[in-house]
This record gives sequence, C-alpha cells and structure tokens, in this order.
Amino acid sequence: MKIASPLLVLSLLFVPAARAAWMPHDIAAYADRRKQCNHWGGEEGYDKARAAQINKAAAKLGCNTLDADEKRLLRRYRSSPPLLQTIRAARDALL
Repeated sequence: MKIASPLLVLSLLFVPAARAAWMPHDIAAYADRRKQCNHWGGEEGYDKARAAQINKAAAKLGCNTLDADEKRLLRRYRSSPPLLQTIRAARDALL
C-alpha cells in the first residue's frame, strides 16, 4: 500500500472538502478537536477570567481524553498507513 505524501495529509487536516471526501468521520472529528485543543492549550491564562475561559473550552472539547482517543484510532486504523499518518499529523496541527 502506498503511503500518502505529507502534503496530502496536511491538506486533509485543513481543507474540509478534501477531508470529507477521503477521511472517516471519527478521524476528521478527532483532527478538528485536536486542532482546537492545541489552540486553547497554547493560550495564556493571564487573569482568572481568561483562565476560566480556557478551562471551560478545554473541558467542553474533551481535551483531557485526546491521547486515549488517539490510541483508539491508531488501533482501529492500524492497517491503513495513510490514515495512521493523518492521525499522527493531527497531534501538531494548529488553528
């Protein structure tokens, strides 16, 4: 099986139409959630209100379960290298 190019994988993370046509829903949802959690994780809680906003967003997204969700997806799609590459690429994706 041919492995997808890194450019293809990145385009699937950022181009919704390409992602929808090619990627299983659970991977697309995970990648979108991972991007949002990465965004909020990089924000600074410079005061109590901002820290609360960040914590609320992270809780709503379920950011604390991302690693377990990633492991589940890696097991589920272990026979598809392009999908595994997409799952792993999501870890570093930002909004």
